[in-house]
Amino acid sequence: MPASGLFVPRHRSAIATSSPTEARLFGVSLSPLGWTFRGRRNRLIILLSGSGRITIGDSEVSLAGPAILWTPAGDRGAVTIDAGTEGAALAIPELELGPAMPAGAIFAEVRNALSQPILGARISAADARRLCATIGTIEEELKENGPGAQEVIRHHLALLVIAIWRLANIETRQPKPSPRTIVRGFVHLMELHIRDHWTVGDYAAALDIPADRLNTAIRRAAGRTPQDLIHARIMTEAATLLDGSTLQIGQIATILGFKDAAYFSRFFKRLSGISPRAHREGASNRNRPRDTSFAAWP
Repeated sequence: MPASGLFVPRHRSAIATSSPTEARLFGVSLSPLGWTFRGRRNRLIILLSGSGRITIGDSEVSLAGPAILWTPAGDRGAVTIDAGTEGAALAIPELELGPAMPAGAIFAEVRNALSQPILGARISAADARRLCATIGTIEEELKENGPGAQEVIRHHLALLVIAIWRLANIETRQPKPSPRTIVRGFVHLMELHIRDHWTVGDYAAALDIPADRLNTAIRRAAGRTPQDLIHARIMTEAATLLDGSTLQIGQIATILGFKDAAYFSRFFKRLSGISPRAHREGASNRNRPRDTSFAAWP
């Protein structure tokens, strides 16, 4: 199903639409979906399953379903939905969102919650299904445009507004892991999965934190990025096997999770300046990997 109007696909111009509020369900696709958005409308994306990424400014956050993504009008960025992902998306201009806002004492709380982005907060599968069903109803009403359609749409937008407010409150109330906890969790996971070649996004998802928060915690604790530490740990493993075994280079590459010996050799030479064979033969001027002991970490 095309995404005309809901998002502006990359490398394409915006498509004019007569309907200011737009909704769509997206099923499992064989190829990724990628869009940019320009801040003209509020955006809601629900992932039932699958994954993706959102870029806001200089930050990139991994998404893993079931999850909610909310960006207020004015925020600009890009979102990529990976192949095999299922969910729903909604675009709401401020003029349509206003009438759906609740009256009374909670108005200020709801307005404040919706003025802040929610970038991929995990939600329950049941909540994700309910939100997708509501967006699906709005999509059908927009298509059919029958008598009273705008009232039905406003009613369902009001339900979504309350749901976003509630989920934002839950996310705020949940205790966030301390930097110390993040660092220790990362080190533990790295020891378990170093040969699986996890990305930084994979580690962040396993720790249930945004990738930029993981990056900040590791930089402050170690003075290096998570990717630097992952590479350093692989190099330590590689050097240990090269120095302490008679295994062939191809066998070591397989043990370390590389797809072939050539890829491993390029990786090793890029980080150390010499080939694995030269390292093993004791070539002069070899640059051993820096100490990656975590004993002194917080």
